[in-house]
Amino acid sequence: MKTPLKTLAVALSFLSSFTSLSTHDLPQGSELKAGAAAWNVFDDVDRYAMHVAYIHKPLTSFYGLRPTVLLVNADKGQHYFAAGVAKDVYEYESFSVRLAFHAGIVDESENLGDTIEFYSSIAALYNVTDDVSLEAEIGHISNGGLGDTNPGSESFVLSGHYRF
Repeated sequence: MKTPLKTLAVALSFLSSFTSLSTHDLPQGSELKAGAAAWNVFDDVDRYAMHVAYIHKPLTSFYGLRPTVLLVNADKGQHYFAAGVAKDVYEYESFSVRLAFHAGIVDESENLGDTIEFYSSIAALYNVTDDVSLEAEIGHISNGGLGDTNPGSESFVLSGHYRF
């Protein structure tokens, strides 16, 4: 299967698992995110990807941290599966800033130096409605020196969020 079709199939299968649930079945304040990314943006953009994530509601007993699960599916066949946390660090009216950190695995590690990779990001979100927001994100993926090489890569992601 060609990679764009595989990306679409993976994303739709992930999102379809939520179709049988009503929004009242999921924790209120949680979000689903889907977006498109360009990678290696500070050099020569060499790949594009789809980002899909589930962002749990803020845990008030843990400083408002939001557990997250992230799937990145790149056009050249790489897949990144990660779990992490996000934190809204600034909010003003319909605008907010969010920091996130994920640890995960990539299935084709040749270009990144190791199977274990860390993804950190800063994002600006704008609430279009109570349930929908738009996000612009800058991210960095790196193996943190665990591999023989650590080239890392930066991404720019535009996403839409649906809030339950």
